[in-house]
Amino acid sequence: MINTTTQTYAKINNNNNRRRKPGKVINTFTINNKTYSIRLTNHANQRLQDRNIDLFQVTGSILSLGQQTITDYSGSNRDIFIMDKEHNFSVVCNITNRTITIVTVINNADCWVKNGTIAVKLQ
Repeated sequence: MINTTTQTYAKINNNNNRRRKPGKVINTFTINNKTYSIRLTNHANQRLQDRNIDLFQVTGSILSLGQQTITDYSGSNRDIFIMDKEHNFSVVCNITNRTITIVTVINNADCWVKNGTIAVKLQ
């Protein structure tokens, strides 16, 4: 089930300053009693439409990273480039604490990955 809640705000530094989380929540799941959310930026949403890529396949590619990989990369502050050869697309996302943000989607699984980005090839 897709959660279509609107953009939310999160407290930072335990004061009244607030920062806006990008995109809208499209899915939530729990690992070890910690709830993670997957958010879709406006840019990624536009790329999904432009390139006719199924959002459910993109979400499935992220979840197929598995529990250990998701928890290991959580808070790494690095982009993760997921190459899905079976469906011939790639996803660039970032995991900050327990929020996975889909940055963009590319309609090719054989792409150049910039230095510093974590590259993951799905089978």
